[in-house]
Amino acid sequence: MNLAVYIHIPYCRAKCIYCDFLSSPSLASSPAEYLRALERELALRSRELREAGIVVDTVYIGGGTPTVLSAAELSSLLSACRTQLPLAAGTEWTVEVNPGTIDRPKAAVLRAGGVNRISLGVQDINDDRLALLGRRHTFAQARQAFSLCREFFNALSVDVMFALPGQKVVDSAETVRELCAWQPDHFSFYGLKAEAGTRLDELLEQGELTLPTEEETLLMMQQGREILISHGFNHYELANFAKPGYQCRHNLSYWENRPYLGLGLSAHSYWRSNRYCNTADLSLYQNSLLAGMLPPAIIHPVEKREEMEDTMMLGLRLTDGVSFKEFQRRFQLDLRTLFAAEIHVLAEKGLIVCDSEAIRLSRRGLPLANLVFAEFITV
Repeated sequence: MNLAVYIHIPYCRAKCIYCDFLSSPSLASSPAEYLRALERELALRSRELREAGIVVDTVYIGGGTPTVLSAAELSSLLSACRTQLPLAAGTEWTVEVNPGTIDRPKAAVLRAGGVNRISLGVQDINDDRLALLGRRHTFAQARQAFSLCREFFNALSVDVMFALPGQKVVDSAETVRELCAWQPDHFSFYGLKAEAGTRLDELLEQGELTLPTEEETLLMMQQGREILISHGFNHYELANFAKPGYQCRHNLSYWENRPYLGLGLSAHSYWRSNRYCNTADLSLYQNSLLAGMLPPAIIHPVEKREEMEDTMMLGLRLTDGVSFKEFQRRFQLDLRTLFAAEIHVLAEKGLIVCDSEAIRLSRRGLPLANLVFAEFITV
């Protein structure tokens, strides 16, 4: 069995106004104890994986911003990963990077440590909008960071957001065209969402900021998609595009609803028919591991019906959709029979298409994907 492993680094230079991930600049001054605890968690999980004969074929280090760590700290973390994890040959190993936190020594450490894929958080090319979002880099720094990473890594992904405050349709298209000129291998193109509890949500509630209209947002998505496809990218997931051979294998584990293991503070896992979430309490996380125990976690057992529903909702994010043959192999059931009523409703609305091999979102269904997913949730 192959497994995807996610490792969470909860440090950042500053909290972006839209971010609802567990990360904080207040922790960044003393990551040493956290990294020691993380290495203990790696050791405990390593024993479990090796005893079960499981091989890790993708590793994703995210946050926060992993590259706020020093070169020495990154080197130590990567060494622990190589020592503890039963890595497969050809492991895809991604690290999230923000412009302004990467330099030549860190890039060299990442490559020497086994990293072969970088996800660079560019988000936009307009310095005023970047500052408004709380980003701590400029367009020039993003371009410099991309050029530096290209010297060290063959697989580069850029993260870009649209539907930003004050952004016009033409602005979004300009951003996509500019970044296509950089020739990345992978492109993540997300619409900004105001998550509850974020500073962005507060500013919108107070009327200090406004977002583009639904019509403008839809046009941004459609134009971005057309530009990316015209530059040779394959639209393989709702918000993700890749040049041939550069799909993110790690994220495919999520969308195909396959098991993955999350390590670190508040990290999520889908493991042995349970969904886990590690504690978000830093002291509790560190003290548990210091005592030689895995950190406390919220555990949600996943029954077969829920697993099938999750497989549909996640799989329909992929433009290839959900394979009838693969669903039958996995669950010994025909999804066309199991979800006959849901499929009928969605097909009548023109939101899905079915052929002899799979069910997938239609062109009309792409921007209405959440309505499609909702059909497969048992209330």
